[in-house]
Amino acid sequence: MSIYAQLTTLIPQTILLLPLLLLTIILLHVIHFYISYITRENPLPGPIPLPLVGNLHQMSDTYRFFNKCYEQYGDIFEYYIGNRRAIMLNRVDMAENILTQSTKSKYFLRLVASNQGWEELGFTERGLVGNKVMKNWSLNRRMLNFCLTSTKYIKEMVNVAQERFSEAEGYWAELGDGTPLEFTKWMHGISVDTQIRTLTGQMTYALSAYRNSLLAEHQQQSLPDSAINSYSKFINHLCAISRIGQFFYLIPWYFRHYAPGIRGTAERMKKEAMWLQEEVRKIVQERKKEIENLKEGEELRADLLSLMLTINTQKDLNVVKTGEFERPLNEDEIIQLLIEAFSAGVDSITNALCFAIYHICKHPAAKSRLIAEIDAALPSDTDILSYESLSGSFPYTTAVMKESSRLLTVAPIIAQVSSEDDELAGYRWRAGITVGVNHGIIHRHKAYWKDPEAFKPERFLDECEDKVKPKTFLPFGGTLRICPGRFVADRLIKTFLIMLFRKYEVELCEPDKEVEYYYAMTNKCKGLKVYLKNRNKEHMTVA
Repeated sequence: MSIYAQLTTLIPQTILLLPLLLLTIILLHVIHFYISYITRENPLPGPIPLPLVGNLHQMSDTYRFFNKCYEQYGDIFEYYIGNRRAIMLNRVDMAENILTQSTKSKYFLRLVASNQGWEELGFTERGLVGNKVMKNWSLNRRMLNFCLTSTKYIKEMVNVAQERFSEAEGYWAELGDGTPLEFTKWMHGISVDTQIRTLTGQMTYALSAYRNSLLAEHQQQSLPDSAINSYSKFINHLCAISRIGQFFYLIPWYFRHYAPGIRGTAERMKKEAMWLQEEVRKIVQERKKEIENLKEGEELRADLLSLMLTINTQKDLNVVKTGEFERPLNEDEIIQLLIEAFSAGVDSITNALCFAIYHICKHPAAKSRLIAEIDAALPSDTDILSYESLSGSFPYTTAVMKESSRLLTVAPIIAQVSSEDDELAGYRWRAGITVGVNHGIIHRHKAYWKDPEAFKPERFLDECEDKVKPKTFLPFGGTLRICPGRFVADRLIKTFLIMLFRKYEVELCEPDKEVEYYYAMTNKCKGLKVYLKNRNKEHMTVA
């Protein structure tokens, strides 16, 4: 028989064997996976994982999944992301080694030691969120901390926030009496315009655009040309970056590259992330040229971009010492930091504010006390809300913010990776284990809080005898990677609450309905409809 004849006989047979071969490979993988699972070190209670996907099929809402696991398995349990094992801790005493801000912490790495998805997006060597290079992260962190805690910067942000809130008030009056206000969307617009202005110095028109969407065409404003081209697309991409990051972190490489449907989504999301980076690069380069052309003695704007471009340069009046580093931030680092600052800032401020308003409106006694404090500090309509007054004049308002964050934490989950062997919760763990801490559970744990489900802002006041226990209230995280924008967020949320309740009587449109939210890297408010009534004009209702 000729070679050709032999091949024509063998090829069909080989093709017939391919499904059997594939089935054998899958079966061997499943057997190997479950043998490894059964013989794993330190077996813990937890949902049984599936090969390749782990528990991803159960994590459509990650936060609710973790809370359900806590109810079923207790203070410590395990779960799987793909084939990667992780443990979740729900008590402070179990997480002591993680809840430290020491640079000697064994838990510097975030989420996983190596994540191909975040590497594809460029998250792992610049910025803060996914940066796994300690030297780069340390430089980025110190620089950003210096800028965000600058008094000049925070004062500018408070001023811009009040301007944008006043702009929104004008739009509410236009809509007329008795119109329900979708506050989540309005606050998103206020927060976007405030953040972009104070981060980059650019003007966006998210508030105006949302106002236009509610009116007939002949009533709409003609929006001016924005310095940010296609600003609505730009804003949408900025707001989507956390969702993109979550997708690339959770979905394994083989699904992102080969699974029908998932592959297309991954490609689209990656293009969106790359487009966003290039748009931010244009803004950075434009601002860099403006700074280079500044005349001697001309003052720099107090936006974050200007501060980051000039820090540790000849134009910086306060040179920052950063250990081994003493250099300016490079362009890629600035781009990533701006994207992260915007994404985290808009998200946390909008949602924390909506949750706070919900809790205030649900508790009339707390609402009355908050309004009384605001009226006492600002008795006249002409009194100015200043940066200085925000620091110490509103203790009850601060307590309300904290209690709302305790009951509904915007960023409830942190996850770190051990760089060395360590002991946690009475078990010895090898380096590389992913460890999560659920602050949302700790904030309502009966071991730490009296009446944990009750809304009691008084527990955060100085006169409260039952003091908050150390490390049991960490709304911004408590690790080395604690949120660098926590001081800015505190000032902004307080500013918006004071401006709102100083002037308006706020009522929920559906007072008997629980606030709805979902989790995508953070807890996000699905919607909060309210009526506003001017406190000085009882007959007037605007929304």
